[in-house]
Amino acid sequence: MDTTAIASTLLRLYALIGLSTCSGMIIVKRLPPPMTGWVAQFLFWVGAPLSVIAFVTTADLTGNISLAPLVAWLGMGLGVGLAYLWLWYAPAKSRGTAGSFILATMVGNTGFMGYPIAFSLVGAEHFSWALFYDLLGSLFISFIAGIALAASFSEKVYSHKQRLWHILRNPTLWCLGLGLVLRQFSLPQWFLQGLVTLAWGLLILGLVYIGMCLGRSRQSRQWPQILPCLTIKMILVPLIIGMGLTLLGVDPEPRLGIVLQSGMPPAFMTLVLSEVYDLDRPFIASVILVSFGFLVVLLPVWVFLFPLT
Repeated sequence: MDTTAIASTLLRLYALIGLSTCSGMIIVKRLPPPMTGWVAQFLFWVGAPLSVIAFVTTADLTGNISLAPLVAWLGMGLGVGLAYLWLWYAPAKSRGTAGSFILATMVGNTGFMGYPIAFSLVGAEHFSWALFYDLLGSLFISFIAGIALAASFSEKVYSHKQRLWHILRNPTLWCLGLGLVLRQFSLPQWFLQGLVTLAWGLLILGLVYIGMCLGRSRQSRQWPQILPCLTIKMILVPLIIGMGLTLLGVDPEPRLGIVLQSGMPPAFMTLVLSEVYDLDRPFIASVILVSFGFLVVLLPVWVFLFPLT
């Protein structure tokens, strides 16, 4: 992919993400308050599971894609470790803010935002690396370590059964297995194409939903914590991962796909966990909003530092 093609791809991605999230922030002002919750329930129970089935059923799963989730686990652990180091140096104003800070450095938006970005820049042939980075890496660990971490910083007390139920009830994890089973059958091409088209539509709805939530969320301008949080999540972690993959001799396309996934903005899931476990929701909302600016600047940087050729 030459420079002109990369620039054109980046502009299309910026337009897609910007228009989708801004649309959500605008239309939410005209919608009844329950609408945001309805969209969230639809995406949780229908949207995300269907997208997983579509991509797992149609993705090219050849190659050493087992490396992708391993890198995801290492990257999330690295983010948490650096977050604890920073909070030891500059403690947060409250326990809830500290918990939100650590969550934001660990859990990236590798689904609704990471999928279209990785697919556009590395192509369908290598998209499976980004897919399994999300499904078996960040998604899997997020619903285990993320919930456990959020509960540990909460002022409320949650039993082990309650935490386990929050993990096991996630239909996306179950649909990963269903997608792998469906791969064993010879499904009609029109059905697979329709499933993929539906999945991309649901991803756009997910971006709109992020904008809706940001439009309703209070913001907290804690710049001394916001900037270090995003520096860890979106600069240090992907940079270290990219250099490590280069030393391991990983091919350029999967290397870039993994770097992009590791450098995604904090996931919207962090906002949900902050709400459920009574952490610092305004801080997370501000981190996610500012992270879009980081993303615009950093995407061409990663393409330059870890080129496809």
